[in-house]
Amino acid sequence: MKLDTNNYKLIIYTEEICPDCHELKTLLTQEQIPFINKSITISRTLQESYDKINSTHRWEFHDLSEEYPTKVAYSPLIVVENSEGKIEDLYSSGEHEGGFESATEALEILQKNYFI
Repeated sequence: MKLDTNNYKLIIYTEEICPDCHELKTLLTQEQIPFINKSITISRTLQESYDKINSTHRWEFHDLSEEYPTKVAYSPLIVVENSEGKIEDLYSSGEHEGGFESATEALEILQKNYFI
């Protein structure tokens, strides 16, 4: 089984210090499942400037949590987009609607719904 890449794209929002995020990225990579990683970790340099790309990703994560408050709780967050770029569904770590407790459980959700 593999991700139906003709119809779906995976985007994951992760944090650098998040063990669950690292576990999910590792598992998806090992299983050769394509995904786009968007880090939401904001780091500061010695000049106190923000990483603009990660800052943008963090705002995207925030906007998703506002738009889908019952589905977005913690990172990692998996966003499944259809071939038109519209959100099919979201899955995030934690005990809530669409939540998963481990990378393995996240993979099982994806396999059940988006694999061929």
